[in-house]
Amino acid sequence: MKTSSKLICVQALSSLSLWLDIFLIFTVPVYLWHASPSSIALLAFCLGAPMLFLGPIVGTLIDRHDARKTLAVGALLRTLSTLALAMSPDLEIFLLFVILKGVSNLFYFPSITIMVRQLILAEERKSFFSCVSVFDQSTKMLAPLLAGILTIILPPKDLFFLSAAAVLLTFPFLRSICLAFKPQINDASTKTLPLYRDIIRGLDIFRALPFQLRIGFMYSLLTSLALGIYDPHLASFLAFEGLPSVNFSVIVSATAAGAIGAALLVKFKFSHFDELLLRMHALVIFSAALILTATMIFFQIPGRAYIYPLVWFLNGFGYEALIISSNIILQQLCPPDTIGRVSMSFRSVQILCVIIGPSLGTLIIVAGGRPAPFIVSACIAFLTASVSIAVYLYVCRKQAHTPVS
Repeated sequence: MKTSSKLICVQALSSLSLWLDIFLIFTVPVYLWHASPSSIALLAFCLGAPMLFLGPIVGTLIDRHDARKTLAVGALLRTLSTLALAMSPDLEIFLLFVILKGVSNLFYFPSITIMVRQLILAEERKSFFSCVSVFDQSTKMLAPLLAGILTIILPPKDLFFLSAAAVLLTFPFLRSICLAFKPQINDASTKTLPLYRDIIRGLDIFRALPFQLRIGFMYSLLTSLALGIYDPHLASFLAFEGLPSVNFSVIVSATAAGAIGAALLVKFKFSHFDELLLRMHALVIFSAALILTATMIFFQIPGRAYIYPLVWFLNGFGYEALIISSNIILQQLCPPDTIGRVSMSFRSVQILCVIIGPSLGTLIIVAGGRPAPFIVSACIAFLTASVSIAVYLYVCRKQAHTPVS
């Protein structure tokens, strides 16, 4: 089996484990310990807090050490934390192990990113990330369904063992991948530099990144903020519109179908498409979907409930195409000796946007009514897409006027 196929298998099993964990972390406490809404909010914070506060630090550590060792630590911690969640006696202990789960992800995912950077050739990355996206979105849809079926015969908490088994199945693949990986030899000055000074260097490293990578971070952060403003309030908005809960399920499925469609299209039709152009088109499609949504809601267009699934299909399509193109650009442009730090620092800020978004959405609802979050998000998405078009055209024009030596 090719190394790329092994990495895809690892990512698929990892996605299954991740989505099972997320589903179970927010459902098991409700059924076993009758967790209150405030407890669920605390669970969400505990899961995201390690990424928010420790992301840049762990990313720097991973860049300074052998990625094979940090990957092994991450995989082992993911397995142990999942088993610990399955055996938690009460909600307080459960919360502690949720934090450990967040820490394990900190070590695991950037280590995999470093492996991909070296082991996947540049011309194979579109195909690779498209396959990963297909499996990720498929498991995102199937994990809750699988968990729901298995709860008929098993206690809900025992399903954490299934998640742990999915991680354990990756171990043979990870061993083979680690044997193929050649550790990056870091600059001696970086190794001898104290950790705190190495972390402080982060701003200088960011400034030295290629322009397209830096502005791409801005696009992704603004898109995450737009998503965070309206997405958590979607179910309550549909209820406000008098629509049954099945409409929410249909919209979620349509979004996932759009994401899978984007991944398949990139793999089979746009494999040679320029990733910068792909990113621009993704932002345009995502903003168009939000503008359509905001327009239908603002003008109270009759029959809009039947159009929502199509619009959210476009929403999922655009957002997933943005993720795929952003992953490719990160791998292509980020220096290999700082990719752990850069990717984790970006995810930390992205988590901050995800945390801030729902609160902003609530304030916007209070100030402007139920439709307001969609209108504000549409404005943010439109601004982001407009900037991406302007930047792309400016760069193309600049390159056209640059004399060839």
